[in-house]
Amino acid sequence: MYQALVDFKYWTFIAQICNLLIQMLLFKKFLFKPVQAIIAKRRQEVDKIYDDAEEAKASAEHDKAEYSAKLHDANEEAARIVRNATERAGKQGDEILLEAQHKAEAMLKKADEDIAQERVKAMNEIKNDISEMALDIASKVVEKEIRPEDHASLIEEFIASVGEDA
Repeated sequence: MYQALVDFKYWTFIAQICNLLIQMLLFKKFLFKPVQAIIAKRRQEVDKIYDDAEEAKASAEHDKAEYSAKLHDANEEAARIVRNATERAGKQGDEILLEAQHKAEAMLKKADEDIAQERVKAMNEIKNDISEMALDIASKVVEKEIRPEDHASLIEEFIASVGEDA
């Protein structure tokens, strides 16, 4: 009985090899080809996903560059607006100072004119007062006969009255 297990039979060996070849052909046709087709299809899907990811990455980088450029342009525009506003404010400040200077000069000129007018008015009043005093003196002189002593006293009186009025 143990001898049948160790025994080698050529026809059985050939039948087993034929059986193995037939199984390999069947496996190849019904198992390996469909599995390889599924693997190839999955590989294509994975490659497509990688390609889509690369396109999305390139698009994102393009969008990022475009955003950075727009941000840079916006910053430059903001800086330009601030510069223009600063220049306008400086010009307005200069205009305000110039206008204030002109107003101050006009006020000084008007004050000088007012002072000159007041001076002329005061001079005219003094002249009128002197004229009145001279007329008063003349009327007093006419009323009395003048002696040299009276003449001296009238002059002193006139000088005193001019000093009091001033």
